[in-house]
Amino acid sequence: MIAGLRRRIEKAGEGYPPLYPAVTLAGAAALTLGALVQRLPLAPPWWAVIATVISALSLVFDLWLMSKIPCILLAAAATAVFLLDPVAYDMAPLMLALTTAIAAAMETLRWGLFAATLSIGVIVGGGQSGHLDSPVVYVLAVLCGWLVGYMIMYQKLLSENEVRRQSERADRAAGDERRRIAREIHDVIAHSLSITVLNVTGARRALQEGAADEAIEALEDAERLGRQAMTEIRYIVKVLGAEGTSTAPTPGADDIGRLVDEYRRAGVEVDLDMSGDLPSVPAPIGSALYRIAQESLANVVKHTRQPSATVTLQADSPIVLCVANPHLDATGRPSTGGSGIDGMKQRAHLLGGIVDVGHRDESWVVRAVFPNHPAEQQKVS
Repeated sequence: MIAGLRRRIEKAGEGYPPLYPAVTLAGAAALTLGALVQRLPLAPPWWAVIATVISALSLVFDLWLMSKIPCILLAAAATAVFLLDPVAYDMAPLMLALTTAIAAAMETLRWGLFAATLSIGVIVGGGQSGHLDSPVVYVLAVLCGWLVGYMIMYQKLLSENEVRRQSERADRAAGDERRRIAREIHDVIAHSLSITVLNVTGARRALQEGAADEAIEALEDAERLGRQAMTEIRYIVKVLGAEGTSTAPTPGADDIGRLVDEYRRAGVEVDLDMSGDLPSVPAPIGSALYRIAQESLANVVKHTRQPSATVTLQADSPIVLCVANPHLDATGRPSTGGSGIDGMKQRAHLLGGIVDVGHRDESWVVRAVFPNHPAEQQKVS
């Protein structure tokens, strides 16, 4: 029974903490009992008893009905009946102040004002009939009750809006994190599979030509890259399930030379020209440069029969990376519905840079520009 009453009190709160309806119900019951005690000893026509029954009925409705309008009407009726048996320093009109506060906090603004108007009307009527002393004091109590209830309701709305905004921010952050993880996995798999396919193709041709040593070397490169890809994927999965930050190294601008060497060993003709102070490139930008070069070279392998490319990195101010494939015709690269180009653009945008992709002078060019210092971000964008 106690558990059931607790659930009813929580439901009566309509989103407020359970303490709020519990306090208001206890306060209404105490005021009703106080108004009844003030009128002892009771005598016919038993106005105080009738008013107490009506007030108790309003408390029952408060527990079982979601709308507070019936409670407002019954409380006003109970107070009016109490005033038919006048006493000094009457506690009955204080129920109107409490009921008005509840209505202002839990109903719409229109119904809150209705409760305040009805309560003031009952008090003024009691004063005019001579059954209530100092009605101005009770009117002020009703107005204060309405103000307190309205402030509570407004605070609740602000809290709900803040919770909603936090939920939206959390959803956006989760979406951004999913896209970031997708970009990382896409870059790792696209790069490793592209070179692995080239090595396997080279090994097949070497075996067909009887060059067993070259075939073994190509297969060893394919095996090494496959293991490297598996290691990177395991690391990403480990990071997803780990708490705290990870200190594992990430590829940077200095590693672009190693990346180009991997493609060269796989049979891709890549010209590399790097200039400037590479160690001074910020780590996040260096990682983005590496991933953009990785994705661009993977696309070169994917979309050309005889892959070759030119990679140029100028670590100046701003930082410029250019990957050009002169073997694409001007008709355009076929669309495969992939997300590599979008991923490169998103990665650059997060760091204040831009990525421009398209045909230039019968070549397919990926050009990424990043600010070398925070002050240059506005200029680059």
